This record gives sequence, structure tokens and C-alpha cells, in this order.
Amino acid sequence: MATASNVATYLLCRDLEIGQQFYAALADYRLAERGPWFVLLALDGEERQRLCLVDWVSQFVPRAARGDPQGAFLEVVVEDVAAAVGAVRSFSIEITEEPIAGDAGSRATARDPNGHMVAVTTPAARFTQPPRKTIA
Repeated sequence: MATASNVATYLLCRDLEIGQQFYAALADYRLAERGPWFVLLALDGEERQRLCLVDWVSQFVPRAARGDPQGAFLEVVVEDVAAAVGAVRSFSIEITEEPIAGDAGSRATARDPNGHMVAVTTPAARFTQPPRKTIA
């Protein structure tokens, strides 16, 4: 069985700056990291309590979730993406991207039984490997 080392919440946003300001005001989230398409927020001293605001049309957003500013997807970080996906195949879910290992690690995307988009990735593939599909 695959064991998650991290679970990240991604909120797709039209305006990253206003989103950052909102979560800072709401719950004292502070900037942990910024990129051209994302803002990673954290509670002071909390490595596992992070929130990532992502440009709603970024190439790093799974295609099936892209373009919906109220949308979100869950990222689960594991050491073995193929094993993690294999462990949930019996749920008859839609695997939108099969796991393929690459230089930057491995990534796969699927819909959970309720239709939510889930990205399964290795630590090395986080923020470096966009989804491969270009059409929903």
C-alpha cells in the first residue's frame, strides 16, 4: 500500500494576489513560496498545513479541472505513484492520466468516486511536471 507523505489543497484562482490577502486575513496564512502560476501559503511553523492558490488556467492544473475559478483539485504526494494508482483501480474510477515515470519523477491524475480531480505525484514531480494531457 502506498503511504502519503503530504496532501496538498489547491484552490484555483483568477487573482492570486487577492487570494493571498484573503487567506492572510482569514486565518493568518503567510507566504511560503511564490511562482509565476502559484502562491503557496502556510500557517506559521506548520509544514503540513499549507494551502496552494493556483492560476486557474495554468498548465500545471489538470486539464479536466482547468478554467474553473471555483474549482479545486487534491494533490497526494507519494513515493510510488504506480502503486498508489494501482491500489484504487478497484473503485472503478476514471484514470485521466496513467502514471509514467520521467526525469522529474512521476505523476498521474484521476477522479475520485465523487468526481473530484486528484493528482498523485512524487516529491520530485511537484511543481515541476505539468499534466501530459492537453485536451479534457
